[in-house]
Amino acid sequence: MNNVRVILIALLVAGLTLFSVANSIFVPVDLGFQQFSVWLPLLLLFFFVLGFLPSWLRLSADRLLLKRKVARLEAALGKAETELSQAKVELLRPPAQNLPQNPGQNPGQNPAQNPGQNPAPHPAAIERVPQPQSVPQPAPPPGT
Repeated sequence: MNNVRVILIALLVAGLTLFSVANSIFVPVDLGFQQFSVWLPLLLLFFFVLGFLPSWLRLSADRLLLKRKVARLEAALGKAETELSQAKVELLRPPAQNLPQNPGQNPGQNPAQNPGQNPAPHPAAIERVPQPQSVPQPAPPPGT
């Protein structure tokens, strides 16, 4: 693909060179207060650049603004992904159990080692699952 581009650019330069050689004359340019003789290919090049420059500047500015916007959105996406991963970790972490210690049990002792002294979980430590609520249905239209 790059070779095709190079060939097309070479053909364009060759065509412009042939055009310049074929039209190598000086033309008078009258500005009202001053008259100049300008080489025609140079005059054409000047007006081509004069017409090309505003649209190129506009497109360059748009490209720069879009690059900034993409960078800002990528940063926001990275921040949101970080927050999401932290939220997943928080959701997967088991809830803290604030169980009261048995008076006969040492704080560092495993309750499974003393099967006769297994404490029941504190009622506040048990998670309450909300019951689904029924959704009210609209009344049927009259006459059905």
